[in-house]
Amino acid sequence: MTTTTLTMRGPAQSASTSIALIALALLGGSASRAVLSPLQELMQSDLGFSDNQVSLIQGAAIALPLVVVSMPIGRLVDRANRTRLLIALALLCAVGSALTALAHSFAVMFVARMMVGVGVGAALPAAISLAADLSQQGNRSKVMALLGMGQNAGVGGAFFLAGGLLSHLPEVLHAGGGLGTLASWRVVQLLFSGGMLALALVLFVLREPARQEVEQAEVKGLRAVLVELAEHRRVLVPLVVGMVSVSMADAAANIWAVPVLTRSLHLQPAEFGAWMGMLLTTAGFLGVIVGGVAGDLGQRLGGKSGLLRAAAVVATLATPMAFFPVMSSVWGFAALLGLLILFGASAGIIGTAAITVAIPNELRGVSLSLVATIGIVVALGVAPTLVTFVAQVTGYGADIRVPLTVVGLTASVISVAAYLVAMRAARAADAH
Repeated sequence: MTTTTLTMRGPAQSASTSIALIALALLGGSASRAVLSPLQELMQSDLGFSDNQVSLIQGAAIALPLVVVSMPIGRLVDRANRTRLLIALALLCAVGSALTALAHSFAVMFVARMMVGVGVGAALPAAISLAADLSQQGNRSKVMALLGMGQNAGVGGAFFLAGGLLSHLPEVLHAGGGLGTLASWRVVQLLFSGGMLALALVLFVLREPARQEVEQAEVKGLRAVLVELAEHRRVLVPLVVGMVSVSMADAAANIWAVPVLTRSLHLQPAEFGAWMGMLLTTAGFLGVIVGGVAGDLGQRLGGKSGLLRAAAVVATLATPMAFFPVMSSVWGFAALLGLLILFGASAGIIGTAAITVAIPNELRGVSLSLVATIGIVVALGVAPTLVTFVAQVTGYGADIRVPLTVVGLTASVISVAAYLVAMRAARAADAH
């Protein structure tokens, strides 16, 4: 295996600055995807959507298009200019956010969220691949933690800004340019669309780094890449299951926390937007810091298996926090939700770092695209609708507290078991 030095093509640019810009791109994309959550009840009331329709808009619309584009995106990440790809995806996200603000039907809203889903989901493997080439193996967990901070800051910032804007905006604004009147949730969406457009322009300063840890110089076909990737399946498959299960619990929590607050704890977005934003941001920051430190420590003490042992530990700590929806007080709800996000973020960061360590560079983009796609399809495409399905089957209806708890608890238990299986597989591989 050969390792290249961290050189940059084009004008001089430090690796730390580039990683910060990449994290900023993930922050903007995550905010654009998450901002519909604090606006969800307002949008649902305005457009007359059912819970099932909302779950499809928030879940399947984000997840389904990635099934089609994941492999082509993965190949582009491994072979093409990744910085240009990030710019194109940021622009797509901006357009999708604008269309979300202007949608008046379920079909248009679904298409708009599909665009946002592709823009955000496809950007993740490109961002991780770029950041991995801008860092050394021993620091990968910390670099992945920085990217995770960007993602979590985006989610928390979306709640914080949306809550602040809604508290100052009138319920309906009279807009110019032939737009007539706009509900406040639509105005917020338009503002986030403008932010993504500005971010896309900032990304033009990024330069493509040289690729590290390239084992093979020749360009392989997709079939050959998949065959080679299958050689890592004993570690990769349970690792993916663990990461997807963690994402499933987090996605269900992020999407249905707002309805629990409004329907069961009787709060409005302007009342909880600020503290929810602070909670999600703080928990996410602490989570990726814990994940970065624990991952690097685990790797130093036990190699790949030590890295995965750390993931299993934090996933175990996350499991009892799945009871947050059934808390009778706002404080209890907030404390458990914050810890769930913290430990979930830690497990995800460690899992991502494990992929960048265990998988060769020329397979990394495909691997990350597969993980991102499977994670989004299951976490967003299945988890939100699974909550409403359980609610309907068990007779809970619009009271989703118990169904949300059941889905989160089950996903958390599966994640612990999967990380343990991956740890044992990595230990066996290291022994050989």
